[in-house]
Amino acid sequence: MASIEQQRWQRFAWNATRYALGPIGGLLVPWLVISRSDAGAWGEALSTIIPMQIMLHVAAFGSKELLLRTFALSTSRDPRSWAVESLITRASAMLPIAALLAFTSATIWWWAALWFFSSFCSTAFDPVFIWRKNFLTLLVADALGLIVQVLFVVSTGYPNEETIVLSFMMNAVSRLGVIAIVVRSWSPIHDPLDAFHLSYNSHFIHALPFFLIGFSGLLASRIDLYTANALLDRAEVGRYQIVASLFIQFQALAALVVAPLTKDLYRLNLESVARYTRRMRIWALAGLLPMCAVAWAVFTFLFKFELSWGAYASACALVWPVFAYVPVINQLYKHHRERSVMWANFAAAALTCGLTFVLLPKLGIAGGLLAAAAGQWLVLAWMKREEHRLHALPRM
Repeated sequence: MASIEQQRWQRFAWNATRYALGPIGGLLVPWLVISRSDAGAWGEALSTIIPMQIMLHVAAFGSKELLLRTFALSTSRDPRSWAVESLITRASAMLPIAALLAFTSATIWWWAALWFFSSFCSTAFDPVFIWRKNFLTLLVADALGLIVQVLFVVSTGYPNEETIVLSFMMNAVSRLGVIAIVVRSWSPIHDPLDAFHLSYNSHFIHALPFFLIGFSGLLASRIDLYTANALLDRAEVGRYQIVASLFIQFQALAALVVAPLTKDLYRLNLESVARYTRRMRIWALAGLLPMCAVAWAVFTFLFKFELSWGAYASACALVWPVFAYVPVINQLYKHHRERSVMWANFAAAALTCGLTFVLLPKLGIAGGLLAAAAGQWLVLAWMKREEHRLHALPRM
């Protein structure tokens, strides 16, 4: 049998590979679209993709973070019971969100609706797989979805908005299929769902802070793209989305490192988390130059456009702070200070939005990245203040 250390590294490898699919898909799909059509076609599709991503986040309503904490506090109950209960409880309330799909064009309404439904169902069980450390299943589901999407885009010849949205729907349906097959293969849930542990109201009351945290985090990391979507033409929006998304994926590497240790970070004391955070900061600083080299190669050889040195400097300032504060967030959740994380994200989103309006027209892509970086440094300063407050708390 594999040792505990070998199992830990294996889970880390599965999770790392899964997160690698994010930047791969985030670059491969737009590249296929642009190479077969143009940047304008990708920009047109973003007019549907961006609202869809926001609606999917709203539909999740903080369930992932809420359930992970619930699993830690309620070890006597099967985590799958909580996941199914959360899914059923949120379903009726999310119907108004799904109704917003009616404002999409008639040609893509059904594809967008099926994309929404499939993603809503499959992501409901993500916390269970994370808690069970079953990252291989999530990897297979994500990989199959991406393969199906890529093959469809390649087969279309000349992608347009309808076929691009259809490809995302096929990705979501394929992912749901894998999740459903694996969940059905598990042993039956012994805790019956006819005795709900969460009432309708209490679920949303408890999930609201986590939803606001996630929604504010989405705004903090994407508000520059949303602002660019309002200021730039379709082709320029397509280019900016590619650049911003790549560096956001580099930010996501922080979650890659932390996710396999979620349970451990909830249980470690503040001093141990602080030591772990210091190591992450050092390694992230050493990785900035290789990150810029990879980004330069991608933009120059794959997408055939160049960025200024100022854009790469802004990107470094955007990526590094995330590694400096991500491990602390779990400690704030542990001590029920999630509202502080929420307000930090909202403050960062407001700062980023205001600066993007000023810097993007003047400096272009470099200005948008610099505005986003300012928001992340504000979050870092906020998290450092909260970390000092946690250290000042009386020890049990």
